[in-house]
Amino acid sequence: MTDEFDTIEPGRRSGAHRQDSASSNVGAITLVIVLALVAVLLVVAAINIITSSMRDPETTVGDGAGAPATSAPATPKPSESEVSVVDSSLKVDVLNGSGVSGVAKKFSDAVEKEGWTIGKVGNYSTARSDSVVYYKDKDSAAQAKLVADALGIKATEQSKDFTADLTVVICSDIANRGPSPSGGDAESGGATTGSEGGASGSSDGSGTEGSGLGEG
Repeated sequence: MTDEFDTIEPGRRSGAHRQDSASSNVGAITLVIVLALVAVLLVVAAINIITSSMRDPETTVGDGAGAPATSAPATPKPSESEVSVVDSSLKVDVLNGSGVSGVAKKFSDAVEKEGWTIGKVGNYSTARSDSVVYYKDKDSAAQAKLVADALGIKATEQSKDFTADLTVVICSDIANRGPSPSGGDAESGGATTGSEGGASGSSDGSGTEGSGLGEG
């Protein structure tokens, strides 16, 4: 038994047409990849949405690119002239470098009255004529200025030559007038060279002042 496929005329193509299976496989794989990428993008977008909704809204306020950065204002440290509280824990030595008798005791009384703790009271040999308040550490500079203002002294300097926190050296510029915040004449200024100076009769300030230094 024969059919039309058994006898093929010259120049005539006959047979069954078969679909290219390779092309079908490539298309299917491409479709799967595209769908996978879409799924990944959706998952990432969902995670971002969830994360944003869980974030504290206060942390995002003012985060705009154009918003200026703000910070808490720094608390300024008080300058020497702004300090007005006496530190009673500081020890203050008062030394007489003027040669006028009784000066150290008078100025030490004024310092103690202001609230500082008095250390040594005695004589001191110096070639300078202007009174000064020395401070041992930089942290005591403001207190030295406060002591100076209370006594009418203009100069304050740091020095390691003294053991006390603050050392007041009274010289001839203010010895006669006595302690005065304004730097003017004190009511008792004339008495310094009167009864006290006459009692000693010494130009080197020896006597009462010297014993004060020795007792410390």
